[in-house]
Amino acid sequence: NLMEERRLSELKSDFINNMTHEFKTPISTISLAVEMAQEQLSHGLEPAEEPATRLTRYMGIIRDETRRLGTHVEKVLQMALLDRATAGKGAVKLMLSSVNIHDAIGNVLNTIGLQIEQKEGEVHLDFEAAEEIVEADELHLSNILYNLLDNAIKYCDKIPEIQIITLNKHKGIEISVKDNGKGIETSSQNMIFEKFFRVPSGNLHDVKGFGLGLFYVKNMIKLHRGKIALHSIPKVGTTFTIWFHTKEK
Repeated sequence: NLMEERRLSELKSDFINNMTHEFKTPISTISLAVEMAQEQLSHGLEPAEEPATRLTRYMGIIRDETRRLGTHVEKVLQMALLDRATAGKGAVKLMLSSVNIHDAIGNVLNTIGLQIEQKEGEVHLDFEAAEEIVEADELHLSNILYNLLDNAIKYCDKIPEIQIITLNKHKGIEISVKDNGKGIETSSQNMIFEKFFRVPSGNLHDVKGFGLGLFYVKNMIKLHRGKIALHSIPKVGTTFTIWFHTKEK
């Protein structure tokens, strides 16, 4: 209907504005770092120690920002794939293998750990599941876990305290990611998994992201025949609980 179309159109335009902003920031940072490096080189590298240290720093910035751009592009591509999949064109093909959930969580924590350290946060692991092998697409499973942890860090306005709990339940494994962040208002909770939806926060750009994370997570879990649930209390925190079938021995 017309209202629905208008809402989708507004969401899309918000998404495009936000995405443009997301791409502009790393591009301008890369440009600046390149300019600074060129300036450094044109003035010669004397004395040897100090400018070389600066160049190393500029190169580090360029590398990090280029990676960030790559991640953004990847997200947009994933969205296009999901669009096709949800339209029944079956574009997402899962590459299934036996994946150890606890190892997968460990790998994601290695990647995202630096962000948690920067905020002086802590992660508490409570691995109670004994059956920990699932039949899953390792890349997408890692992305699911990464997105949930990324949200837990991003939407936290204090020192992040994150708890990851695993349990064996209903012939499967349940993974809970619990944070002490801002929480989600009840009015937003049923829309949180929609494409482009981002929790209204007054300032559109105080939290970076396309509003694709949870849309992607929900659809990928569905493709894995898993489940996802959300429990959130504003100003107290949020728990996302996901569930997958464990592999039969």
